[in-house]
Amino acid sequence: MKELFNKATNSVIISSIIALIVGIVMIAFPKLSIETIGIIVAIYFVVHGFVLIFLDFKASELYIPFDGLFTGVLSILLGAVLLYKPDLVPVIITIVIGVWMILSSINYIRMAIKLCNSKLPWVAILLLGVLDLIVGIVMILNPLESTLALELFVGIMLIIHSIINIVDMIIIKKDVSGISKELDKRLKEVTK
Repeated sequence: MKELFNKATNSVIISSIIALIVGIVMIAFPKLSIETIGIIVAIYFVVHGFVLIFLDFKASELYIPFDGLFTGVLSILLGAVLLYKPDLVPVIITIVIGVWMILSSINYIRMAIKLCNSKLPWVAILLLGVLDLIVGIVMILNPLESTLALELFVGIMLIIHSIINIVDMIIIKKDVSGISKELDKRLKEVTK
């Protein structure tokens, strides 16, 4: 049990270190990491397209009604365009997030209007809705700048989260024998 626990904590530490490095790279080289994300997504679409086409041919050999040819070709074309211009992926993602924020803000504003005669904090809900609306519009109007800001935020959050995970795992590893004994005890109680 102790070995299994050590392996689990070590894997969390390793994945946290990788996330920490990714966060640092995202902050230090935002344009490079945006292009890398674009290339990864483009390659995914190309591979996904070929898989769909392959499945379409295999399904037709087995007389299974599966139509992946059209979707596969579209996926390959989208992947090829994104490989040619990988910087489009983050822009598209930012615009989608902006649209989502605008739609979400409309719901908040509508909710605040419906609650305006109640004792609930409708003013705070209204302010959040208006703030979401403004941020969503800014993200759609300035997708490149928004992408960089979003990437910096994600990089900072990855670094903070990774450091917290590493510290937690080190603290847990120091008391691994006590935790292992407690887990063994609970396991015996459950299996009785």
